Amino acid sequence: MRGWLAVANRILPQRFDEVEVWSFTCELEGEWVKWKKVHPVTNRWAIQSIFYGRAVSKMIASLPPDYLAETLIQCTGTHLDRADIRFIHFWNTAYAEAAAERPDSLKLSVLQRTVGRLIIREERKALVPGNTGEWWCVSRGIAAPILRDSPDEIVVRYIPNSYNPVRFNHNVRVRHRSEMRKIHGFADDEVVLAFSAFGHFERKGLRQAAQAVAELRANGHSVRMLILGGRPAAIQSFRRAMTRRGIDICGLHFAGLVNDMETHLSAADAFFMPSHFEAFSLAEIEAAALGLRLYLTAHPGHEMILREGINGRLLPWDSPTMAKILEEEIQCNVLGQTHHEMGEALTAETYAATLAANYDLAIARKWHV
Repeated sequence: MRGWLAVANRILPQRFDEVEVWSFTCELEGEWVKWKKVHPVTNRWAIQSIFYGRAVSKMIASLPPDYLAETLIQCTGTHLDRADIRFIHFWNTAYAEAAAERPDSLKLSVLQRTVGRLIIREERKALVPGNTGEWWCVSRGIAAPILRDSPDEIVVRYIPNSYNPVRFNHNVRVRHRSEMRKIHGFADDEVVLAFSAFGHFERKGLRQAAQAVAELRANGHSVRMLILGGRPAAIQSFRRAMTRRGIDICGLHFAGLVNDMETHLSAADAFFMPSHFEAFSLAEIEAAALGLRLYLTAHPGHEMILREGINGRLLPWDSPTMAKILEEEIQCNVLGQTHHEMGEALTAETYAATLAANYDLAIARKWHV
């Protein structure tokens, strides 16, 4: 939602007489927006999301029919029983399918599976004809399972994620590269692969990435991996898991949670994220904007940014073959090459134009104007 929040004040007041936000928190400011606070019952996100959906659905159901007829209801996800617009950033049905396809690589906890089943029930309800006016998806990959499972023809619009070209560009990388390599302790002749995630190391394929790096180092390549993100507890847990599996982690450098992501990414030669599931990863977009070559698996959203052979390579799911492809790229001296290919990622300006066009289409669809 970061991109949406950045341009909402330029888009919404021009198109709606009133704008209300029903949420736990509200980052939008100005007289044009009204905030109806929904009070959470706990600080656990999974329970919060379920509570929110039920509470707000009841609140909306109590509104007069005339009011609803004049109102465009937008929902982030599938929490509400009915919505004119569903803004989809994740799809748990497809995530569960990915886990079933790769049970040895992607292991979900009991809590994750339980919460996932509850959210999948919401997704199935949202697919019932009449419960969703139109679907706004951040990528074709995330829309594919929705289109596949919809019993009727549906309206899908795309609003790819955006990035800030002032912060993320080639000049920024050149400016900070040398300094950040020294700060993180990387030698000039080392190949540095960056990995970025707030958390969710398992889902984002960090274990497979670590195994590939260990194999490259065992084959005599001077390779390190810069891991940006993760709280101390998550990092320690991951370290212990790698040790139990007998995986060499000497090539891994954990930087933890950092500010100014663009400066830290500038230390890298390429971006390596063999994630099992995404929607349209902002980390991949920002790395590409810096000119870093991308090494990604076929998770949803990769099709929006990766252009095979031009700005990176598509990787298989197994670590030995990942390592083999990376080794070929190192030997051909292309791994550290910069590029200008951004796929279908949007700048803030193009995002604003796309968002405005989508709202105009949604308004025309609902009120036939």
